[in-house]
Amino acid sequence: METTLCPAGTPCRYGWWNIPIPLRIFFFAMMAFAVGIMIYFIVQRIKLWRQGQPEVCLDHFWVRVGRTLKYAVAQVKVLRQRYPAAMHLGLFWGMVLLFIGTVLGSLDTDVFELIFKAKLLKGDFYLLEKVVLDLAALFVLAGLGLAIYRRYVVKPDRLNTDWRFHFTLPLLTFIILTGLLVEAFRLAALKPAWAPFSIVAYPLSLPFWGMSEAAAAGVHRVLWVVHFVGVAAAFATLPLTNLFHIFTSPANIFVAPFRVKGALRPIANLETAEQLGVSKLAHLPRPRLVNVDACTECGRCQDVCPAYAAKQPLSPKKLVLDLRGALTETGRGDTETRRNGDAETRRRGETGGEVTASPRLPISASQLVGDVIKHETLWSCTTCYACVYECPVLIEQVDDITDMRRYLALMEGAIPSSLATTLTNIERSGNPWKQSKRKRAAWTQGLDFEVPIMAALEEGAEVDVLWWVGCAGAYDPRNQKVTKAIAKILHEAGVNFAILGEEETCTGDSARRAGNEYLFQQMAQQNVETLKQYRFKMILTQCPHCFNTLLNEYPQFGGDFQVMHHTQYIEALLAEGQIKVKAEAEAEAKITFHDPCYLGRYNDEYEAPRYVAAATGLKLVEMAQSKDKAMCCGGGGARVWMEDEGDTRINYNRLAQIQATGCQEVGVACPFCLIMLEDAKGAWGAEDLVVRDVAEIVAEALVTETAGSMLTTTPS
Repeated sequence: METTLCPAGTPCRYGWWNIPIPLRIFFFAMMAFAVGIMIYFIVQRIKLWRQGQPEVCLDHFWVRVGRTLKYAVAQVKVLRQRYPAAMHLGLFWGMVLLFIGTVLGSLDTDVFELIFKAKLLKGDFYLLEKVVLDLAALFVLAGLGLAIYRRYVVKPDRLNTDWRFHFTLPLLTFIILTGLLVEAFRLAALKPAWAPFSIVAYPLSLPFWGMSEAAAAGVHRVLWVVHFVGVAAAFATLPLTNLFHIFTSPANIFVAPFRVKGALRPIANLETAEQLGVSKLAHLPRPRLVNVDACTECGRCQDVCPAYAAKQPLSPKKLVLDLRGALTETGRGDTETRRNGDAETRRRGETGGEVTASPRLPISASQLVGDVIKHETLWSCTTCYACVYECPVLIEQVDDITDMRRYLALMEGAIPSSLATTLTNIERSGNPWKQSKRKRAAWTQGLDFEVPIMAALEEGAEVDVLWWVGCAGAYDPRNQKVTKAIAKILHEAGVNFAILGEEETCTGDSARRAGNEYLFQQMAQQNVETLKQYRFKMILTQCPHCFNTLLNEYPQFGGDFQVMHHTQYIEALLAEGQIKVKAEAEAEAKITFHDPCYLGRYNDEYEAPRYVAAATGLKLVEMAQSKDKAMCCGGGGARVWMEDEGDTRINYNRLAQIQATGCQEVGVACPFCLIMLEDAKGAWGAEDLVVRDVAEIVAEALVTETAGSMLTTTPS
C-alpha cells in the first residue's frame, strides 16, 4: 500500500489502501461495464422520445439552466410538503455530497498522486471532508428510512409500490451501510489518530478495534468488493427503475416549453392539418414524451385532483404512468420488429434471395385514446391545473388531456351528448344557453341608469372600460344579479364604460377545453375582429374563463388587450376611494372565499377577491384548501355542461370544505363556481349557506349619493 505521499502524523487519505492491482482492474472493468449498460438503455429511451414531434428545446438557454437549478436542484416545489421534503432533501443532498466526495477521492488518487505526486485530501481539508461525507451518509439513511416507513407502513393512496421500489430502496440502503462499514474496518485496521472525525464510521468501528490489522484488512477488502458490486448494480439498472428520474426530471425541466400557463397551444394550419389532436404517442411533442419518463411517482398530482377525490375515473399520476407504459411497450415492439427484420435479412441471404436493408425503426402505432387512455378518463378532467401546479418536475397533464380531447372532438366526433349540445348552441347562437343575440343586453332592463353600448356611441368615441359581460352574466338568471351588481358599482364610481351588447359572443373557452379547437379559433378570430373596431383602454371581465382567454389566448390571434378581472378592478376602486362601502351590521360576521382556478392557479390572483370580500368588515376564514391549493368547483374544462350522476361530485366535496369552516357565507368570483356551488347547496339542502359573488357583497353595501340608485342584490 502506497502511503509515502502522506507526511507522518498528518491526516491524509490513503489511496487504494488494501486494494491490490488486480482488484483495481476488476473495479474499473466492472464499473465501465455497468455504466455502459446504463448508457445503452438511456440511449434507447432517447430514441423513443425522438419519435415525437420536433419542438424547440434549446432557446433561452440560460433561462432554462436557471429554471433547472430552481426546480431540480433547489427543488422549490418539493418543499411544499414537509414530510416528502425532509425525505427527498436528505436523499438528494446526501447523494450529491457523496458524489462530490467520490470525485474528490478520484482526483486525489488518480490525478494528484499520479501526475503531481501530491495529495489533495490531507490536513484540515481532509478532516472536513470526512465529517461532511459521514453526515451525508447519515442524511441518506434518514431519507431512506423515511421513504421505507412511508411506502411500506403508512402506505398513502397516492404511492404505488412494485418491484422497482422493492429493489432500489434496499439496494441504496445496502450501498450506504457497506460504504460506512468499509470505512469502519479501515479505521479498525489502521487506528489513525484522526479516526473520530469519521463521526459515523468511527463509532461503528469501535467493536472491531480488538481485531488484528490483517483480520480487519481482510474484512475491509471483502466489504469493498461487495460495496462496489452494489454500486455497479445500481448504475446498470438505473434506467429500468424509479431512479431513472435522477436524469429525466432535470431533463424535462430543461426542455419544458416557455409559454403562458393559461394558454393552450393552437393547432397550426387548422384548415389543412391532416392530424388533429393526439391519438398516438408519435403525435406528442418530444418534450411531452420526456414528461412521461420524468415522473417521480410522488402522487402529488393525484392528491390534489378534484376528479380523483370525487371517485371519477381520472388519476393524473396513472395517466402519466399509462403513457409511460405505452412508450415502453412501443420500445419492445420496435425491438421485436427490428429482430424480425434482421432474421428475414439473414434468411434471404442464406437462400440467395435479394438482401435489403432492415426497415427504419417504425413510429409507434399504439392507439392512445381508447386503448391506453379511456374516453371517460379524458372527460373527467376539469382542467383546474392543480396537477400541473403541484408537479415538482413540470409535467403537463392538462395539455395531454386536451390534446387527446381534440382528437375525440375533431377526428372522431366522440364527445358527451350534453357537451355536444352545448357546443352546437355556441356555434349557432354564440352562447351555451341557445339564447338570441338580441337578448344579450336584456339584463339591463330594470336598472335606473343607462348602460352604454359601444355600437350606439358616437363614431370614434373611446371609453376607459369595455366591459365583457360574458354568456353567464348575460343569460343565466342567477349570474344576471352579479352583472347588475357590477353595473351598479361602475355607475356609482363614475366609470366611463360600455358593453358590446349584441356584438358580444362566447369567447370559446369551453369549446377549446372540450377539444373543439376549430370552433374556438372561429370564435376567437370573430371576437378579435369585433374588438379591434372600437377604441377602449382596457377590457373588464366578470368571468375568470373569459379573463384568461382574452388575456392569454387571444394574443395567439392578434388580440393583444389589457384585461382585468372584476375583482381586480373593484379592489382598485375601493383602494382609490372611488367607491365606499358601509360596515357589515354584524360585527363578528364571517365569510370564506372559494378561489376560481382560472383566476388563481392560472393567473396568480389571490389577494384582490379577498380584499373585496372583506371590504365591508367581514372576517375572512380560509378553507383547508385555499389559494393555490384550492379545490376546483367542478365546472372547468367544459365540465359545467356535462351530466354528472355520481353520488360523490366535485362540487359536493367543495361544499363540504366550505361547511367545515363554520361560515354561513361563501364568496365567489366566477359564474361557473356560482352555478356549481348553488347546485351543490340545493342538492345537500344547505339552505342556510349564502353563496354570493364578491361584487354582490360590495354592491349591497355601497354608500350612494342618492337613495334612488340603490339596487337589490340579495341572492335567491
